Amino acid sequence: MPDPDLAHVRDSLVAAGITGPHQSHARRANVTKIKALLEGDPGATFGLSSAADHSEEDVLGFMAQLTGCSPEIAELDHQDTIDPDLTMRGIVEAAERLRDAAKVGASLVIATGHPTGMLEHHVRVAEAYVQAGGKILRPREGETFPYKKRHAEVRYVGGVGVLADWGSLHHTHRSLAMEALLESQPWPDLVFADHGFAGAAIERGIPTVAVMDINDHALAVAWGEGRDVIIVPMDDNRRPRLYEASWRTFEAIILDR
Repeated sequence: MPDPDLAHVRDSLVAAGITGPHQSHARRANVTKIKALLEGDPGATFGLSSAADHSEEDVLGFMAQLTGCSPEIAELDHQDTIDPDLTMRGIVEAAERLRDAAKVGASLVIATGHPTGMLEHHVRVAEAYVQAGGKILRPREGETFPYKKRHAEVRYVGGVGVLADWGSLHHTHRSLAMEALLESQPWPDLVFADHGFAGAAIERGIPTVAVMDINDHALAVAWGEGRDVIIVPMDDNRRPRLYEASWRTFEAIILDR
């Protein structure tokens, strides 16, 4: 990266395992998971109705464009990777989109299906967004909705929505929680999310900024179809403190520092 500050951010994220050689998911599992998407598994489609309308080669091709991973289906045994320059491009593009939205007071729903990884990062982004003039929405706060065989809710921590079951915050890939939120009006002007929280918003045509891990193929398909989504490719479940270089970059760009 030509900017020395962004070059430092890039190096910090590689050292933290946020981008670069992938630390969390094996290449073989990443490629074979595409089959779950094409078979319509709701844990893989993220609520996107057209996600299964593509070939394995198409899906992996979209992933390769967004992450720099190999587009070859047969390459299963080497370590997968996310290109750090593509991560930085996604962060900058996403932060600029949020900055421009905040300047005009646009409403934002921000949520994560990975509270053990992305929650602190998103709280920091939410704080910067509000400071820059944006509005954070908390749809259906305090309400419960049917979820699998029980009831659940979305709890807002620092403005960030997370699937909750009484006293616990949950990891989820499914779109059910976001679909429940979008039963209320008004819809936000913009969504910043991952997994099914992002997918359900994209499905409804809401402009979306999405964090996408190396095995989140449905979001790459949405991008490949030309949907209104900005993709930030990065590992979405590292230790929270390791994302500091990313959220500080979001903060600096959103606040024009």
